[in-house]
Amino acid sequence: MSVLTRYQTRMAVPGRDEHKLGRLIVACWREAYPGILPQPLLDGLNADRETGKWRQSLRNGIAWIAEQSGEAVGVGHIHGAEVTTLYARRADQGMGLGTELLFRLFDEVTCLGRREAFLWALEENTNARRFYERMGGRLVARRPVGFTGYPHIMEVRYDFALD
Repeated sequence: MSVLTRYQTRMAVPGRDEHKLGRLIVACWREAYPGILPQPLLDGLNADRETGKWRQSLRNGIAWIAEQSGEAVGVGHIHGAEVTTLYARRADQGMGLGTELLFRLFDEVTCLGRREAFLWALEENTNARRFYERMGGRLVARRPVGFTGYPHIMEVRYDFALD
């Protein structure tokens, strides 16, 4: 079964999808980051707070949602040439969903007249980093994430040529 028959992908709709995305992000972070991010950060995640962040994100960028039976299982977001978000629920990983969402985001970046895109990933998130490298990402930078009280948590930047 292909990603396109198993999932529906669509652009997120401001004023309609923020709560769905807030819940999805909390679930994805709690699945992806134990052992990578401190547990107090994960325990402190709040779907209502994330919903508010998505209100702002959908005003300032473009998001694509992947759904299965009406439930959000993946999301990607860009702001300019930056891919700010790319997540899929663990149960839906390995199905081509991340690739589909990333290509949709790259198409959006190209439509904005850009020839390159970039993103930041947690340095210790080896699964995501391997995925970005398979997708053609070139490691170009490293910096602290900026979580208050956790200066040792680092992120790395990947650049992607879109031509």
